[in-house]
Amino acid sequence: MKRRPLLQRPLYLLSLVLIGWTPLLVQAQADSARLAGSVRSSINGLPIAGVMIAVRGTQVFDVSDSAGAFALAGLPSGRQMIRILYRDSVWHEQNIDLKPAKTLRLSVLLDLDAVALAPIVVEARSIRAERSLAGFYDRKKRGFGRFYTFRDLERRRGWTLRSLLGEAGVQIRCGPAYCLPVSWGGTRSCIMSLFLNGMRLSPDDMDVIQVDDLAGVELYKRGFDVPPEFQWGFGNNCGAVLMWRRS
Repeated sequence: MKRRPLLQRPLYLLSLVLIGWTPLLVQAQADSARLAGSVRSSINGLPIAGVMIAVRGTQVFDVSDSAGAFALAGLPSGRQMIRILYRDSVWHEQNIDLKPAKTLRLSVLLDLDAVALAPIVVEARSIRAERSLAGFYDRKKRGFGRFYTFRDLERRRGWTLRSLLGEAGVQIRCGPAYCLPVSWGGTRSCIMSLFLNGMRLSPDDMDVIQVDDLAGVELYKRGFDVPPEFQWGFGNNCGAVLMWRRS
């Protein structure tokens, strides 16, 4: 039986997010640990089935189901190496720390179209991983704000961020040396906040950002729609633009 070449179909791991720990409900043995999570597309946030998650050096593995979910039980605790494999076309190895009688939850994002993206690994040490592209798709489901996915941005290649915001109806005010995104905060206009990969930028950095460099954009014109973890300063009711890099 002739096997297909390993790299027959380009595919990259875009992000592996360590979400947090939960206690095991049933403890098979004192030293055992558990690994669980989901696999989604970085392009549209949909679940991906058929992705194998394995722990190197053990016989334990699982394959993501139609909901993208996977779970591995009875794992040795301590420093372990996990391996991610999809249709013999991509693999990625990453060190993780497993704790006895605890479940480590992961969120895996795969880039299905492989548009010049280098593999990266993002570790979030908090219980919730809002400041990541995984959080982008979670917030998109809530229906607040306007979202541009990877596929949406691909259709706008060559655009500046100013062009993208203008299309979305954001008012742009320009001075002699720079332009700023402006929103309406109650009874007055105010400057919207800019965030790149969870880090706050100066609003006048707008013109240095190119749409081609971004994997996702979230736009909140109203301050009360901005997720709490991205609200800046007490009483700030302006909107925000959240941007996520491709690599």
